[in-house]
Amino acid sequence: MKITHDTLTNTAAVQLKNKTVPINEGKLSDNTLNEKINKQQKQKFANDIYHKDEHIPKNQNTYDRPLSISAHKSESELLDKMTNTISFGELPKKLSQLRPKYENFLNELEISSPSLAQKDWGFSIDIDDKLVVSGDITEDERFYLEDKLNADKDIVSLVKELPDILIKGQEYDRGYDGKGKYWGKYDVTQENFTDNIDIKALLDSSYGPNAKAFDNGFDIFSYQDNLRSQLASKAEVKYAY
Repeated sequence: MKITHDTLTNTAAVQLKNKTVPINEGKLSDNTLNEKINKQQKQKFANDIYHKDEHIPKNQNTYDRPLSISAHKSESELLDKMTNTISFGELPKKLSQLRPKYENFLNELEISSPSLAQKDWGFSIDIDDKLVVSGDITEDERFYLEDKLNADKDIVSLVKELPDILIKGQEYDRGYDGKGKYWGKYDVTQENFTDNIDIKALLDSSYGPNAKAFDNGFDIFSYQDNLRSQLASKAEVKYAY
């Protein structure tokens, strides 16, 4: 069976239909998605919170904005950068670029080893930029998959950028005090990335029930849910308040 984009989308839809409520909004263009992101940002993050003790004295005609308001504004800008790096920006875009290479790899695997193609396995990348395979497979199967994955220079080239993007987005969340409320509260490093992130699972989740609502066919919401679930179940909450 030839594995296509639609095949993966339909498979993911069946697997996730009980977990995710599909949206019914037609195709979401980049402009539409940006508008939705901005609305979500306004709902999630308070920008300039004005406190009672920051009032302007009656005899003061001009004033400098209180330091706390400036800090809140800077925090908001960093959270915007975090969102545009992990939630909706660089990381899902890089995964979207990886998907055609991943689909080709699965098609070749279906031909060379159809039984292995149906097994439960995943892959990540280690600190030496080597793709490593895990899952309910034999050692020989693991070596076979690792050899094939690492031989695909296009896949390796794209995957090796993922840890840097995720870690950069987490640093935005941690802001100026080193603490994170969202993605940044989890301890993900170059050294432990392979233990915390299954890249295959992220790719598979992107073919979720809402995939057809997006111009590029990438279900951004299922991707976010999967990344959040992986971090919550595997990564240490080291930088939380």
